[in-house]
Formats: sequence, structure tokens, C-alpha cells
Amino acid sequence: MKVCLIEMNDFASGTSSKSTKLIHGGLRYLEQFKFNLVHETGSERSVLNRLAPSIVKSEKMLLPIKNNGNLNKLSTSIALSIYDYLAGVRIKDKKQILSKKETELMEPLLKTDGLNAGAIYSEYRTDDARLTIELLKKANKMGAFPINYIKANEFIIKEDKVCGINCLDRINGDSFSVFSSTVVNAAGPWVDDTLKNENNKLILSKGVHIVVPYKKFPLKQSVYFDAIDNRMIFAIPRNNTTYIGTTDTKYSLDKNNIKILKSEVKYLLESVNNYFSIILTIKDVVSSWSGLRPLIKEEGKKVTEISRKDEIFVSDNGIITIAGGKLTGYRKMAERVVDMVIKAKNHKSFNKCITSNIKLYESENLNQIKKQIFSYLLKNQHSKDQAVLLYDMYGENLKEIIKISKTLKSFSKVNAIIISEFIYCFENEMCQKLLDFFSQRTGRVYFEIEKVSDQVQIIKETYKKLKGISEKEFDLERVELKNYINSITTFI
Repeated sequence: MKVCLIEMNDFASGTSSKSTKLIHGGLRYLEQFKFNLVHETGSERSVLNRLAPSIVKSEKMLLPIKNNGNLNKLSTSIALSIYDYLAGVRIKDKKQILSKKETELMEPLLKTDGLNAGAIYSEYRTDDARLTIELLKKANKMGAFPINYIKANEFIIKEDKVCGINCLDRINGDSFSVFSSTVVNAAGPWVDDTLKNENNKLILSKGVHIVVPYKKFPLKQSVYFDAIDNRMIFAIPRNNTTYIGTTDTKYSLDKNNIKILKSEVKYLLESVNNYFSIILTIKDVVSSWSGLRPLIKEEGKKVTEISRKDEIFVSDNGIITIAGGKLTGYRKMAERVVDMVIKAKNHKSFNKCITSNIKLYESENLNQIKKQIFSYLLKNQHSKDQAVLLYDMYGENLKEIIKISKTLKSFSKVNAIIISEFIYCFENEMCQKLLDFFSQRTGRVYFEIEKVSDQVQIIKETYKKLKGISEKEFDLERVELKNYINSITTFI
């Protein structure tokens, strides 16, 4: 089967990079009795950890139990036991119920008023954009053809069936057509826009996350806790920051220009200040992100009550649409879609799905590779924190970045790595713009925003040379990056 994937903007620039950055089973779905959803997504966590261990990593989550909270000690123990069972959690990762004193020791920042007990359970953290990029690279190696900045202008119809798409290259302005026996619409929040004249199938929910310096909110581990409206939200340490989220509100405005409201930021800050012995203000927020959840419409329900299940729809013209779902279930969603495509090609024979065994990284001895990478970085002007950050970002691909850096003799070791990162992303990951590099490829606009301006200057000459652009063209890209940074640091 030949596959072409077209993306209107950069890969993972939409919902795929705006999650809570967890591969989690959905503990809250137990409240909605969505046992099948918890089982599937919970089981997928260990599969994804096995396929991409440097991107999907086990994370202990603290769940404080308060007298006026969503769950008491008994119901928490029962819920987590069911969760562990449905998700097939390994013995070493099964839940632990803590006393009040143990909970206080686990997280000294917790307010003790009303604190009754606590629990530790296992989730998996990830870099959602990096996971998406690595999946695309693996698909490309196996014969698929993904390309970004290509807009689907209109469908090509023959005998009332879609047989292709007229496209626009948003980088150079060229128009061209892609012909296909089957078209899959996996446009996330843009699913209804793609279908145009059909009844809307989605309701959009907006999720906002904010980032504060770690020194302002120095958590010892990730915490899942009650917000001021009794929803549950996360606070998660990452690098030298802590991020907090998410909101869950109905959204019907411009999908391409999502503004973050002061009221949304204040909701998250007040929830933290209400639960922890700190005082965060809006001035402490150094970055943020906001994404849209494409939820399957369920009449009469609030967005917070709508299931995160995925569904597949087949239009009269043959378009196969998938919508809903969550990051953790991406592999199973893809499997179901491809099964539907195969069904449409009933005269052809295909092998069974093997994605549960396709590793994103090729090397078997990742631990040895990691040791070699860390040894080199620590000997060459990088701190341990910087080495961890880089490895978390690139995994074994950091070997290639180091290899490139060794050819850049005229730069400091640190600057050579930064320049080599861009060279690697440009040559291997279709990194088309400055914004792509600092957002989807490295996440620095979120977690190292204070370094972005200097790093733009460091890579400037290499960037211009590789792309073959002028100073004026570079400045236009720098303005685009600055405008994006302004949008995630200014709230209306």
C-alpha cells in the first residue's frame, strides 16, 4: 500500500503538540464507566514504552486525597486497583496508598488542611511533538511519503467518489494534485472543515497549559490534584520549569489563532495556590500552550462529560474520517483506520498490523548508546541537566547530532551542538522554519524560552546558508517566531 500524508502546517503544530504530554490511561474515565477505553489506552502505555523507551518513560504520579476532594481513601484505593487491573500495570508500578504523613513527605508543598492521605500510581510522560516526528520518520523509512506545509484545497471527484486532492504548497506557492484510491481525513479539529457540506460531527474543547519557572513551583514529582471547580488537573516538573494544566472549555472561534485568556490562566494559578503552599501570579507565567480536542458530539453533554473515544465515519463519496480519541490511543486508532482502508480494497490481500512490534529507534543497546552520549557531552562543556534534556529530546539520534558537531571546529562545544541540532532537523525532519525548530522540534519556546533569542543568533548564518535565504527572508522568519512567542506569553 502506498501512503502519502499531507499536513497544512508543520507536523505536530496543532493538537498533536498541545497535550499534557502524558501517555496515560485516563484514570478519570473510570468515573464515566468507560472501562474499555481505560483498558485499551492503559494497555497501550506499555506498548509505546517498549517501542520508544527514550520518548515514553514511566512517571510516578502523586494523587493527594483530601476530605472535600473527588475521592476518599477507600474509593481511591478501589479506583486505582481497577485502573491497574484494566491497564495491565506491572507489579513494580502498581498503586501505593500513603498515609497523611507519607503524603506530606512525598510533597512538602502540599497544604495540609483537609489532607487525609495520598496515593502513588504510574503514568508515562512523553514529548508529544517529538513522538509525532519520530513516527513520521519511521513511516517514511518504511515507504510512506509525509510532507508538511501542503494545503488540501479541494477534492477531485470522479463518478461521485473522491479519487484525489488538489493541493497548494504553502512554502513556494505551487499547485499540484495527488491521486489516490482512498482518502483518509485525519485532520483533528479541522475534520468538519475538510468535509465542508456534511453535518458537523465534532465539538471542540480548548485545553490550556501554563509554564512557570521550577524555582517558583519546585515540586518533587508530578501531582494530579483537584482544581478549584473540582475537576482534576496536573502539575508536572520538566527541565527547569513546572507546567500546569489543563482547562477543558467549549471552543468555537478561530482554530488557526487560539488566544489564551487571562481567566484561563488565573483558573490554573488559583487552583495551584489553593492546593499548594505557594503563591503564583500571572507574572510568574513564562510560557503556555493551547490546543483543541476534537471530541465526538454528544447532544446534551458538557464538554467535560464527553467521552474521549474515537470514531470512524465513511462519507457517501468514499472519504474515511477518523475523529476523537487521545494521544495514548494513536496506534490503535491508526490500526482501525487502516483496517477500514483495507476493507475498502476488498479485492486485495494485506498482511496483519505489525505496528505493536515496530520500534522507533533501531539500536538494540540503547543504554550503552546513552552512556556514550552522556560521556561525550559531560566532557565537552555540557552539564548533566543539559545532557538529560538533549537525550530526552533526540534519543539515539543525538549520536548523529554529535557527529555533525565534531565537524564544526570554529564554534564552542555548546554552540556546535545547537547548530548541529538545526542541521540534523533540517536534513532529516523537514524542519522548514525557525518556528518549527524552536517549537515542534525542540520545545524551547515552552521550556527554555529565555534561551531562544540567543540561539536564533547562534544558528543564523548556518540557517541562511542551508536554506539559501537572504538576511531579509531570515528576518521575516524571526518576526514570525517572535510573534508566536508573544502569543504564548500575552493573555487577553
